Amino acid sequence: MRKKKININTIMPFLILGGMLIIFGIATHGQVFVKQNLLNLFNQSAATIIAGLGMIFVASMGGTDITHGSLLAVAAAFSAMAGQAFGAGGMFPTAILVGALSGLFLGVLNAKFKVPSFMASLSMLIALRAFVNWLLSARVIMVPQSIKFIDGFSFKLPALIVLIIIIGYIFKYTPFGTYLRAIGENENAIKYAGINVDKIKIVAFMISGIMAAIAGIFTIVRMGGSNNTLGNGFEMKVMMAMFIGGIPVQGGMGTKLYKLIVGAPTIILLENGMVLCGAGGGVTQGVRGVVLLAAVYLTMVIYSKFNGTGGSKSGAISKLLKECT
Repeated sequence: MRKKKININTIMPFLILGGMLIIFGIATHGQVFVKQNLLNLFNQSAATIIAGLGMIFVASMGGTDITHGSLLAVAAAFSAMAGQAFGAGGMFPTAILVGALSGLFLGVLNAKFKVPSFMASLSMLIALRAFVNWLLSARVIMVPQSIKFIDGFSFKLPALIVLIIIIGYIFKYTPFGTYLRAIGENENAIKYAGINVDKIKIVAFMISGIMAAIAGIFTIVRMGGSNNTLGNGFEMKVMMAMFIGGIPVQGGMGTKLYKLIVGAPTIILLENGMVLCGAGGGVTQGVRGVVLLAAVYLTMVIYSKFNGTGGSKSGAISKLLKECT
């Protein structure tokens, strides 16, 4: 009987997470497993996962969206204002509208005007941060006590599960999700197949913006209010969660949702464990950089080994497109 080979690319995210749990469990004498610390890990991971659920649509195409930190701040500010006026019922529609408009603009820049996604999103990041600085200045917008239930475990966990199920279904089981991964494999081949690539790109950026805005609601409720520094560096945390989980930088078939879900608590655990070990901010940042570089390199090597190059991409695209027929 022929033994089935284990794809190391599939289990790598779990190996990294498990290794960190063992290392920090020993280094902190079990402090990392204390109930309150585990709850903190969940709370910090939740917003990262939610934003990543949108960013993964762009990443699967081989694109980049680094607006999340600034967009989170803008969406949080407007959501807080809506929360003060209309309660929790006004926060989510407001955030979704802000995120969709931002994603629409970014998608049009990339798809219609052919501005590289990195440069377009970098410009948007700067512009949105400038806007929130103008909007809030040194002012803090507090959220009403009546909407604090959003930060409760009994609300946050079911909401996170529902979002994962919805996004997971769209990404894995719909033609739209299949086209995204196919674009990451070979965009020209998808165009020749008669698929409207520009439309798919725009929708992908809109979903990315919407999920970043929703993450802004959970962040602002947890923090208690919004200011002009909210979300600084958040986009890098989301990207690290994806790449440390083994999502290929170039996108394509190797883009899997579970890698994000495992990668988010991994990067949060890395930061949390370093703090519990007494490491300073500079050391923590340095370790994050080294770990990210190693994870991206391993992902590239392993993905190349198990998926090959050149002609294998044509087979991969054919396989993806057959899923839609």
